[in-house]
Amino acid sequence: MKGFLIINRINDILFTDCDDDFIRNINNQAIEAGLLQVEDNDGTLNHNIIMQLFSPLFMSQWFLIDHKKNPCLSITCENDYLFVFKQFEDLLLIVINGDQTETEEFLHRKVCVFVRLMEFLFGPATEELGHSKFADRSDRWDFVRGVLSTYKQLVMEEQSFLVEAIERLQVNQAVNVKCMELLESAINKIQKSGEKATHHALLIVNSKLLSLYSDRNSAELQAADTLSIILLVQQMFPNDEKLEDFFAYSCRKPDPVKPMEEIKSPASVCTYPSHTDRYESALEGEDEDFIDDADDQYQSARDTPPVGKKRESFSTATGSPYPQVSEMGEEFPTTSTDTDFKCWPKGEHRLNVPPLRGRSRTSEDVHTGMSSWRSFFGAGRARSANMMEHSSSMSKSGDGSKSESMKSLEDDTPPSILTAPQRTENESYVRQIVFLCTETCSFSPHQLHCLQIYPGMVLVLVSQVPWGGHADKLSQLLLLLKDLLSGRRTRVHRTQGQELFDMITSLLNKLLPTMKKIKGNIAVIFNKIRAGWDKPEFKNLLLEYLENTTYTEIPPSVERSLNLLLKWVKELFLYMYLLPRDVSSSILEAVKVIHEKAKVKLRDYKEYLAVKAQRNITMTTYLDMFPGLVHFIYIDRKTNQVMAPSLNITTGEDGTVSDATQLLKDKIWKMIEWVQLKLKNGITMVTTRDGDYHFSYFLWFEDCNGTQMPVQCQYQATLAQSPPGILSGNFYRNLTRESFPNVVPGSVNCYELMMMHVGLVHTQYIVNHCQKLTRMMWEISGDPYSPMSLVW
Repeated sequence: MKGFLIINRINDILFTDCDDDFIRNINNQAIEAGLLQVEDNDGTLNHNIIMQLFSPLFMSQWFLIDHKKNPCLSITCENDYLFVFKQFEDLLLIVINGDQTETEEFLHRKVCVFVRLMEFLFGPATEELGHSKFADRSDRWDFVRGVLSTYKQLVMEEQSFLVEAIERLQVNQAVNVKCMELLESAINKIQKSGEKATHHALLIVNSKLLSLYSDRNSAELQAADTLSIILLVQQMFPNDEKLEDFFAYSCRKPDPVKPMEEIKSPASVCTYPSHTDRYESALEGEDEDFIDDADDQYQSARDTPPVGKKRESFSTATGSPYPQVSEMGEEFPTTSTDTDFKCWPKGEHRLNVPPLRGRSRTSEDVHTGMSSWRSFFGAGRARSANMMEHSSSMSKSGDGSKSESMKSLEDDTPPSILTAPQRTENESYVRQIVFLCTETCSFSPHQLHCLQIYPGMVLVLVSQVPWGGHADKLSQLLLLLKDLLSGRRTRVHRTQGQELFDMITSLLNKLLPTMKKIKGNIAVIFNKIRAGWDKPEFKNLLLEYLENTTYTEIPPSVERSLNLLLKWVKELFLYMYLLPRDVSSSILEAVKVIHEKAKVKLRDYKEYLAVKAQRNITMTTYLDMFPGLVHFIYIDRKTNQVMAPSLNITTGEDGTVSDATQLLKDKIWKMIEWVQLKLKNGITMVTTRDGDYHFSYFLWFEDCNGTQMPVQCQYQATLAQSPPGILSGNFYRNLTRESFPNVVPGSVNCYELMMMHVGLVHTQYIVNHCQKLTRMMWEISGDPYSPMSLVW
């Protein structure tokens, strides 16, 4: 029984994600309390009933937040129901588990990751999740539920999401060079089509990063953003091929009517497109312009020219609140893989997520509400401490005229709200607005062009949206206004009130020339911001408040004005960067050419890469050098990359797990969760024995020359600290900063190593293996410095 609720300060529900057991339990309690009639129970979740049952809990939590400054982090009831809370701005997130399949630490991690994904999809306009201006709320909720469900699935299956680090495919030099050339030419092609601000390109195979190319003038793509992109791609294009599928061939005979069908395993059967494929051997060179001339067409010697009617490659369908999809690839069925161990969520208890176009994994009276809540959960103990662009008609721009996307930006009338997504025949191209975190901007708006080349293989182009260069000024404005409302004023000291006022005025003046060129709602909202900020009475009251003592409360009139300004700035951000807009036909044509060329270039490698994604690093390579070593996970927190042997689970014909590797995987997942709990409490070296296995974990720091550095200050753990990882927070950055407060930021690197040995191995050999394995990982990763010497 699982539930996820998000409410605001006036107890409006902004998001729900609950499974059938949770809904059934809530409805049963509502019937017993007289809040719902039996004949009215249709199996759905009524938000009014939720508020009547949970309003005492919500009101108590807001009271602790606002007045006591010490809210509950979690509550465990007598019947083992577990509640985990997190405040995010003016929102309260509540995660509930009643079947003991998810631990408290995992719930804390899940809610932190959800906050990160909200910022990734909506930027600062997180209210768009509950009160969407550009999409139907149910469709938007379905998509967010699908992303959350995909995250839970990846945590159960992939070591990279378990430790929140990027896993790169280890391929040979020829494949690596070929992929880099493909990404470079893809960026050049889409830049020539008009998407000038395309700076990054990624090749993703399943949940692993194959190649990443960035141009010279681009900001660094942060590891957390890369991992978020991989998560989003896995939700858009799920792939369920197993390792055995690549070695099992079908016994079916070729159909003489369909000579183009490849006879492979059922999980990988595909049909070549009916148009003539341009083919170029993987050993030949690559044309920078992607062979734009239609006469330069080649075919593989093994292919027969197809016979039949030509099929459209791109869709011009309109009216979907989901990411825009074009008809370029095949649609593949999605299934889910179940795991069965208690510490992490089980597959069979997935949340009730409606299907997403084939992509999803999958108070009347306070006293009455309080008594209902107590009878439902019992007494307990408390511990304190554009998301998407919808598809629209194609637009063409003539020579010397503005593109349709720029016109729509200057006249930003919102499109009509659509109640249901429109399904297309093929789904291989998706556009998605996301907000990246850079050194200069907390919410840098970018558009992802996601192209599925083959099942499990996706090419992603990252482009900055129009007027994206002004997002840094809006982000600074948001941070300063939030700092004023919070009463902390950590960015500008209280005695510098005039400087703070001048700083915000300067940001508004820098935005003014651009806003004068834009028509519609954006100009209206910006004029409201300027008029509200330039009021003389507001300025005098604000400066008087800033010059008072530290503990002076903010005047109500100033607080109302600042809240209104903050609301308008968020709305301005929403209309500038999340408003769905058209894409020019030249960009669509360039994406089409990139997609076709990528299929040709990677055709000779697709089986190799598909198998490599399943068996990236094999443990057999290390058995002779490290006797007794069963498994290891090495993480470079400087680059947030992980290296670990693959764990492939073999399933029987009936779908049940029939491999002893599953037992090994369960132990590793449990141990990682236990180690992360120790690390959160400030323990950086752990050794323990669990049955027949010996587990060891080490975390250490080095300088830029690879020399081990002793910790300067002891890390002080707090209950409010985010879990270890990069999606759930900045744990390792905070750990490094608190351990080395007197060093230059970025000059100290952090590393982790977890090893699993058979129980008979002596501790001396474990330490020796740690030294040798660390040295080997440094060499494989290509680090120019010599490895440090680990001595305990």
